[in-house]
Amino acid sequence: MATPVSEAQECAKDVAPARLPRLVLRLWIWSAAFFLAALVVGWIEHRLGWPLLKYNPLANRRHEDLLEFIPVYGLLHTAAFFQGVGGSRVAYPPLGAVIYAVIYATKHPVAFYRATAAVWLAVGVLGVRRELMKRGIGAVAATLFPLTLVVASFPIAGLLQQGNLELYMWIAAGVGTWLFLRGHDDAAAVFWGVAAAVKLFPVILLSLLLPRGRWRAFALGVATFVGVTVLCLAWLGPSVPVAWHGSLENVFGYQGSRVSEFSWHELAANHSVFGMVRFASKIAGVPPARLPLAYYCGGAVVMGLAYFGRLWKMPVANQLLAVTAFMVMFPPVSYFYALVHLYAPFLVLLFLAIRAEQAGRTVPGLRGTLMLFLPLFASFTVFTFPHQFLYGGLIQAMLLMMLFVCALEYPFAAVEAEAGAR
Repeated sequence: MATPVSEAQECAKDVAPARLPRLVLRLWIWSAAFFLAALVVGWIEHRLGWPLLKYNPLANRRHEDLLEFIPVYGLLHTAAFFQGVGGSRVAYPPLGAVIYAVIYATKHPVAFYRATAAVWLAVGVLGVRRELMKRGIGAVAATLFPLTLVVASFPIAGLLQQGNLELYMWIAAGVGTWLFLRGHDDAAAVFWGVAAAVKLFPVILLSLLLPRGRWRAFALGVATFVGVTVLCLAWLGPSVPVAWHGSLENVFGYQGSRVSEFSWHELAANHSVFGMVRFASKIAGVPPARLPLAYYCGGAVVMGLAYFGRLWKMPVANQLLAVTAFMVMFPPVSYFYALVHLYAPFLVLLFLAIRAEQAGRTVPGLRGTLMLFLPLFASFTVFTFPHQFLYGGLIQAMLLMMLFVCALEYPFAAVEAEAGAR
């Protein structure tokens, strides 16, 4: 019969916080190492006076993307709005243009943007903290781990520095993914439709509903995207046709100008796979402006074959990773702040790794896949040395392709179920 002392000791053992899993600790250390590397490289660039420093967004004027269009919005609801002011045009789909109008209407755009970001990041940190504590991680470690990841994240820092509208698309897409993972498919589709109306490429997230046979939710997401877009066109004015043509011209005009640009900025900060195509075309002497149509068709074929040939029967974690990686790396213009969307599949795989390690299981491919995220969350300046022909954008594009391949190669859910059962 157990004595009162032994019973108390056993009880204390049951409620004692679990130690931080080795993989999580390794991710924590490496994220700090990349953060310190960015500081060291930035200091060296500053001392040497390298011109690349001006392409580091953390060295630019704050909230440049956020404040750029203030003069343009004096022309709102007129055809002249789409012509811009001084060469500055609102190159966003209609909902993106409406969000700018809402932000400017507050009269304190920077404060409003910062408050939105603070609330969103606080919700994320507290949510991860809660999930870690559910898995037995102590309160201090469960708080510091997500907090330091946010602080050390270059995409988040760059996003806030630029004041880019990607923040609001990230919120809509992130909430949609959270709802999707909890089985609320209709609500998830609505949020993904809204995200696609801010910028077009999140529409691919709706494909996650198809393997589940959620055709109604898929249709609801498409309808949300179309409906929100039409309503925003009508509000922007002066008429739907004028707003439609003006928006198309601005969005695709911006894309076209960036596609043809060959600069250190594009090579360093743009992690699109198109950057590799453009680099090869420069060597071959082919104008990049000729390539987008073939690039879009080739990308659609690759994604179609991968999704319906392999991913369709893969676990949800694999589908989310592959679709998100493709969403981030495929658009010809996809700068560093778009990498914030990778936090959704990263957290899904992280909690899978924690459950597996606590159950004494080894998940094939999971450790390497998680490690690939860390250089993507680091500053592109760490990998950019033009004199050695190394460019962060091209390197991160290759890392994204590797993430995509990992999603096709290693099924995670079978082990997840076994680990959960144990």
